[in-house]
Amino acid sequence: MSWNPNQQPAQGPESAQPQQPGPGYGGYRGYGSYQPGSGSPPYSYNPYGQQQQQQQQQQQYYAYQPPSSVTRAASVFDPTTLKMDAKSEALLSYLFWFFTGIIIFLVERKNRFARFHAAQSILWFGGLTLLFALVRAIGLIPVLGTLILALPISCATGVILVVGGLSWLFLMLMAYRGSYFKLPVVGDYAERLASLFMKKPAQPTPPAPTA
Repeated sequence: MSWNPNQQPAQGPESAQPQQPGPGYGGYRGYGSYQPGSGSPPYSYNPYGQQQQQQQQQQQYYAYQPPSSVTRAASVFDPTTLKMDAKSEALLSYLFWFFTGIIIFLVERKNRFARFHAAQSILWFGGLTLLFALVRAIGLIPVLGTLILALPISCATGVILVVGGLSWLFLMLMAYRGSYFKLPVVGDYAERLASLFMKKPAQPTPPAPTA
């Protein structure tokens, strides 16, 4: 039997099927490939879309929410009863401790910003004054104040004076800058007190209907 190099091999049933590309180079089927009839949808991976979605979520999470004090501080531009700047009235309410705070609180009925600082001046510096007077009164008690508690009373009066002086300068600076600064605990009570006996702004009258 002679062998002919031009003779083609016999085509069997297995050799008649087209060969599928292997997993080598040029025949790689990645995650994005899809074979019809496999029953599974194609899977596509888009790293850029995922990064954009994460950035949007981070922007929504870290979005700045202005505190409620910012909206309340807008009343610094409202008209005042004394026809003065609201920041000037707030500064005056701290100038002579609670004495000027009482005057501003009783006179000012329109501007909430000035009334708040006046109420805070009354509560804070009025409380410090009462505490200082109480400590000094204990120091006047014979034996107990003059001997036993002489050193603690001296330290307590010094602390009260230092706290009062520093807070006086700080609160006047905040009032001059137009800041709605609230002291811990005292600021909440001052905010409630400022709302009492406050004159509400007049509502504009609607125009009369035309016939």
